[in-house]
Amino acid sequence: MTKGDREKLEHISLFSDERFAKKAWKDLMNTSLNGEAAAPLEVVDKAGNPTLESQIYQAAYLSVQKTLKDADKDRKPMKAEVIVEANLIRAGYDTSTFNLVLDRTAGKVKEEISIGTGQYEELDDEELALLVAHREAKAKEDGDK
Repeated sequence: MTKGDREKLEHISLFSDERFAKKAWKDLMNTSLNGEAAAPLEVVDKAGNPTLESQIYQAAYLSVQKTLKDADKDRKPMKAEVIVEANLIRAGYDTSTFNLVLDRTAGKVKEEISIGTGQYEELDDEELALLVAHREAKAKEDGDK
């Protein structure tokens, strides 16, 4: 068995062995995400217009590129940076993406700020006054028995 064959089998076993698969996938994703992002391509639909996804990717790439330039960093955008920026752009008009971003960045804020209301908190003052009067009448009626 050659060194290349052995390395190939080891690589395959990393993804098929439950003990190592999670770490292998994590390492692969980290390596990929830290790599340079592909330069924007203009993808067009049947009518020849740029697709929404193409426009979002291009805007995200250019935004990250500008951020790097403003920070005096001389490198190309990483895949992870472009992916995050693209999702932030999409979150501006797509509720599910916004909720995902919110969950990841603010620790499920929606759950923390949704204050449960009891059955009486939703009643107005007039309804509460009627409820008090009803209870007093019932208590008086029960006391007379």
